[in-house]
Amino acid sequence: MVSTEEVGDIFVLRVDAVRLDSAVGTIIRNSVVSKLDSTRKFALDIGAVKLVDSGGLGSLVALLKNITNHQGKLALVGMNKSVRMMFELSRMDRQFSLLDDMPKAVAFLQQA
Repeated sequence: MVSTEEVGDIFVLRVDAVRLDSAVGTIIRNSVVSKLDSTRKFALDIGAVKLVDSGGLGSLVALLKNITNHQGKLALVGMNKSVRMMFELSRMDRQFSLLDDMPKAVAFLQQA
């Protein structure tokens, strides 16, 4: 459901689920919390996600807050059109860094 890898000093998480709900959000959060002592840069690839429900969005907001409290950065990568529209309508695009692909996310996070 969620796979991880490290690209330099960036911890990359790939969500292989169609729906990002609170259960998937919990898996993501646990993966990130286990790495907060050793890294501060996170890229979350949600290209496969077609729907983010309210529980999933809440999990992402909590994740962003947790990472920010540890002086870290989070990039959401590869959002499809309908998910991006939901982020824009809820104005969450102002809170999160939304990048089109992983090379752009890596470049963004390396500058952070």
